[in-house]
Parts: sequence; C-alpha cells; structure tokens
Amino acid sequence: MARPVPPPRRDRPPPRARPSYEGFVEKRGPRDQPLEVLDLGELVALSAEDRGLVLRLRGQEVTLKAESREAQEMWRGFILTMVEMKVPTDLALLPGPLFQLSEALREERDRRAPPSPPKPPLVPACFFEVTRLEAERLLERNVGGGNMVLRPGGHGQGVSVTTRQERNGTVLLKHYRVNRVEQGYVIDVDTPHRCSSLAEVVQYFVESSKGSLQPCTSTARGSSSWRRMVRTGRRRGGCVSPPRLLPHPTPAA
Repeated sequence: MARPVPPPRRDRPPPRARPSYEGFVEKRGPRDQPLEVLDLGELVALSAEDRGLVLRLRGQEVTLKAESREAQEMWRGFILTMVEMKVPTDLALLPGPLFQLSEALREERDRRAPPSPPKPPLVPACFFEVTRLEAERLLERNVGGGNMVLRPGGHGQGVSVTTRQERNGTVLLKHYRVNRVEQGYVIDVDTPHRCSSLAEVVQYFVESSKGSLQPCTSTARGSSSWRRMVRTGRRRGGCVSPPRLLPHPTPAA
C-alpha cells in the first residue's frame, strides 16, 4: 500500500507513527526502533492536539507526535482513511497528499478483497459425458442434428472429439484426442493445431472440414433416441449433462 510522503527529518526527530498496511500503525522512536504496534481496528476516537495526534483505543490512549502541521494532518487523514475505508472530506491538505490517500485506499481495498475463485472452463453445447461407443451411437441416432461431439477421453479422463461422416454410402467414424497445454489445447492431427478454448477446438473442425462437420445440437439431449441410449449405457445417468469442470485431457481411448 502506498505510504504518505514522510515529513523532513530533523537531527533528533520525535517519535512518530508509520503504517504497516494491514490495519496497524507502528510507533517508532528516535533511532527508528519499533516501540509499539497499534491495531487501528481498536480505534475509538482520534483527535489533533498541538502538533500531535491522540488515539483513543479500547483500553489505552496513545499520543503521537508529528514534525509539522502538514504531517499531523496527513497522518490524521491516513489513519481515518484506513479505519473508515474512505478519504475524509474535512482534511486541510493539498491535492497531492489527497491523491496519495486515494491511492493508499485503492491499494488497501485490493489487499482486503477476497481472492476471486477460478473460473471453470466454458463447455461447448456439443460436449457430452459419454464413452467412445456411446458417442458413436449418439451420432448414429442423431443424423441431421450434427455429426461431431466432444467427450471425455478413455477411462473418464481427457478430452476427445468423435466425428461421423458418410461418403459414397460408407460411414466413417473418427476419434481425435485433444491435449491440454498451458493456456489452451492442442489437437492431435498431422499438423498439431493449438486452440485457446474448447470452443475454438469445435470451430477448427468445422472450418477444416469446410462445414461438413457440425457440432451435435443440444436438442439431442431431449430426444427419445438419446433417452434410450442413456438407459442402455453402461453408466446410469452418466451422460445426461456436461460436467462443471472438464478433466485435464489425456490421449483418447
């Protein structure tokens, strides 16, 4: 957290307070040795007297000396800003010190903010938690509703792509593995192709096939053929919806 600009020191400065940036003020002596740490969370009242500050805490009262009126006002503003989490409006300070207090407040808010939870990766609508065989059955029974699905790899780990195409009356089923790497995925094809997300993986197959491959539509989940496949699958209810978090991809089964 940004510190207020310290006032000029004299040869033998009086004791003064310094922030420790975690809701405390550190009181130091003339030789810059720590004397006491004051918890600002215990502050009841703060007042300015002569060239000092009187901090009334729960169970004690502490007087801090400042080197000038400006330093006194700066410290009063800093302490109240850290306690109330806002810059007081009655400070007799120039724009520069007020800006310093605003920056210190912003940094303190950032420090106190709880860490953001990691965002789960976005799962494309054509991701189904099915086995290799179940994916083939799904595409067979969903002709006209898409011919490509994403699924977990072998043994429930990894990510794979299963496609189904008909050429000259012959059904071609293919399976591709997608390896997860730092900040993205790599499709294991003749020339490995890197994608930043699973959505880009789907787009790669659509574009590289010139549109002949299309993701399996979500309407397949509600179709009677899909329900029959769930009932005949080897995992009860295991392919009703995509998982919240995708596992790290491994080579396809």
